[in-house]
Amino acid sequence: MTSEELELLRSRYAGRMVKVNAQRPELARFVNLRGRVVTINCNGRALVQFEDFDPAWYAVEPEYLKIIEPAAEPPAEKTPQQQ
Repeated sequence: MTSEELELLRSRYAGRMVKVNAQRPELARFVNLRGRVVTINCNGRALVQFEDFDPAWYAVEPEYLKIIEPAAEPPAEKTPQQQ
């Protein structure tokens, strides 16, 4: 993998929230977990830290990751004094 390809992957995935597409049996334990891509390693795999799972980083092929948008905060309700 060239350095340009690695930089492209890093710019696309680093710091983003992802979910795993569990087509692979070895990724089944991460189904329904959100994770944050910490970085892309030199082999082109995303190092993902999953929320509420454990603090370790897991190397996952980017083709099995789906980028998700962070949950938007619901709009604050106005109280009668604010209206």
